[in-house]
Amino acid sequence: MNLDEIWNGKWEEALKLWSDYVKLSPVTFLEHQKDEEKEGLIGSFAGIRLIDHRILISLKQIRELKLEDYPLEILGHEIGHHVYCPGDLSDQGKLIHIARQALPRMEHLAPTLINIYEDLFINDRLKKRNSLKMEEVYKKIGKNKDPFWNLYMRVYELLWALPTNTLTEDILTDQIQSDANLIKRIIQNFPNQWTRGAFDFVTICFPYFFGEDESGKSDVKYLKPFLDTKEIGKGNTFPTGITEIEIESELFPGREGAGKKQELSPSQYSEICKALGINAKSDEMAYKYYKEKALPYLISFPAMRIPGAKEQILEGNELWDPGSPIENINWIDSVLKSPILIPGYTTVEDIYGEFDSYEVEKLPIDLDLFVDCSGSMPNPITYLSYLTLAGAIISLSALRAGSSVRVTLWSGLNEYTITNGFTKNEKDILKVLTGYYGGGTCFPLDILESTYGVPKQKKTHILVISDAGIDTMYTQTYHRNTRELVKTSLTNAGGGGSMVLQLYDLEGNKEIQEMRESGWDIYKIESWENLIQFSKDFVRKNYERN
Repeated sequence: MNLDEIWNGKWEEALKLWSDYVKLSPVTFLEHQKDEEKEGLIGSFAGIRLIDHRILISLKQIRELKLEDYPLEILGHEIGHHVYCPGDLSDQGKLIHIARQALPRMEHLAPTLINIYEDLFINDRLKKRNSLKMEEVYKKIGKNKDPFWNLYMRVYELLWALPTNTLTEDILTDQIQSDANLIKRIIQNFPNQWTRGAFDFVTICFPYFFGEDESGKSDVKYLKPFLDTKEIGKGNTFPTGITEIEIESELFPGREGAGKKQELSPSQYSEICKALGINAKSDEMAYKYYKEKALPYLISFPAMRIPGAKEQILEGNELWDPGSPIENINWIDSVLKSPILIPGYTTVEDIYGEFDSYEVEKLPIDLDLFVDCSGSMPNPITYLSYLTLAGAIISLSALRAGSSVRVTLWSGLNEYTITNGFTKNEKDILKVLTGYYGGGTCFPLDILESTYGVPKQKKTHILVISDAGIDTMYTQTYHRNTRELVKTSLTNAGGGGSMVLQLYDLEGNKEIQEMRESGWDIYKIESWENLIQFSKDFVRKNYERN
């Protein structure tokens, strides 16, 4: 039998090492180097992909390392990454971020050390619960005098009560002995809470890599055959639940970064995604980041309440016209009329009459959002922008209630990006919100003029997020009276207007006082962080109007 046939015959048995109910995609065996390169399996004899639950095995490297007799050990290990540690992209992302915090200036080593960390949990479980010959795999790989390799192997010797130098080589230093004992305790104490021990594990390992190339081009070569999670997230599916990560430490509670919950910046989220092997553009990562941050704050968007809404009553059916939506067809009545369905000839649709009722109909108000992104605002791709986050919270809440949203990101004269009209496409909305100009400040009056020249048929609320630069609504040079234009636009929008502004002195700003007198609701905030509370209050209170 061929090697792939022998290993395929062990697949079901390997699955049962973890559970009788584990289901994964069949293992993919790679015979040639070109196949390995296509799958991104460079250097390692095995790899996994969490996106499609795949396991990749290089038969070429298995033969070179003389591991043909260990299908259960290797297949069971790879399955363990899928069903045990890390199990999903979110936990892998958390572990990589925790490791990066423990590796100042050497963050490129985070995926490597987390891979080794996860292997310790999986191998220890397979050895103790299933009595597999895990140590023999490492014997086949061979010994190494590198201090970190001996630390790694010494941990296995301690976990499995193996004599010294079964896997290690030469006389071990007291430091290696001490560190190996600490790591052994971590593996034994946190078998199902690996995020709790990750910071301590990487902190212990950190000194063994002093002198490594900080560019990441000279990673420890002897570890490469074991890096089966190198591109674990290959694809375009992003991890969830990692915009805030708690970093715990039992051994080093006083070290910088330990013992607290960290709020990730967009750039940190982007670095995690890259470490997971996710190949995506920065704007796509920013879209996912701000949507993830906004979700906990979303609430139903208020709507216009109109009493006396009509109630519909079924009156019968009539011939369905091909110009009508296909979902209007009453398929049951059509089949009863004729067993042979001919659209437009034998298909019918229901017809309804209306009568007055005491029900209340809710019509959601559209939202026209203007977000300032001049030079005084943070770049949302690099730093957490509370303007972008507030825009995401309010816009997604509006979409949730059925409203349409238009977003304009504006800076200097003729510097703005706008969605394609009022839309319900959240990705288009967030793509605009995560953009950046960083220029001067000049409110885009031409957008108001072209949109609100006549009263809107559907009521719209205009919301502006800015600072003192909003006075350019009145003070800029324009071909018509700016005050008259702004006031007319507010009236024709029909749903009111609000401005949330970071200001030091509201009362002393003449133009903003005029805006308040002309009908704008002005909300003064002292810092951009206050936008979060404003966003929650705004969608809860300020739209509940009859």
